[in-house]
Amino acid sequence: MKNECDIIKDLLFSYNDGVLSETSKDFVEKHLKTCKDCNNVFKEIKHETEEKKEKEEIDIFKSVKKKITKKNIIIFVGLIILLLIIIFNILVFKNYNEIASTMEVFLQDDITEEQLENIKNTITENTENIELEYVSKEDALMEVKEWDKEVSNFLDEYTDEGSNPMFASFRIKTSSSSDIDKIVETIKEMPGIRQISTYTSFNPYELFWIEILSD
Repeated sequence: MKNECDIIKDLLFSYNDGVLSETSKDFVEKHLKTCKDCNNVFKEIKHETEEKKEKEEIDIFKSVKKKITKKNIIIFVGLIILLLIIIFNILVFKNYNEIASTMEVFLQDDITEEQLENIKNTITENTENIELEYVSKEDALMEVKEWDKEVSNFLDEYTDEGSNPMFASFRIKTSSSSDIDKIVETIKEMPGIRQISTYTSFNPYELFWIEILSD
């Protein structure tokens, strides 16, 4: 049969955890007051419990810190991605506004001076802050030849005006794409116009990549 110390030692873990009944608790405490050996055992149990608790707290802290670190990294990466998306969209719509606010009006070969002047006056009178440039057939041909040497060699035979395949045009730059739409509505039925070229109906993102690939 176990002696009292053996019984106490069996109860010490439960006593340390605070799960003993009041009667058993009093029994252990009375014994500890008089037994040095059991007191030392209890101190070891208590020390081990405190060390274990401290280790668990450290592990919890490390786990929380690790989760916080991961969360911060995810938030940081998310903010970078969001910033890049915002910058990309700013560039896309800035590019769109610049290109969509331009247009080119190609003119008939047999356009008269009067028709030419009427088109020019109609465009400038109905739009503020407008830049208008007249490009002759000869200038258009020279520009195309300057873009590419192979094209230039091919077009060298087009020297006189009668064989020039290019068209004279008005190149127009306005402050906004809405001005372009207004100009189109104003001049589209006017005599002497062959074709009107605009970019307002283009998708901004499509127009952006076209511009990037063409550089």
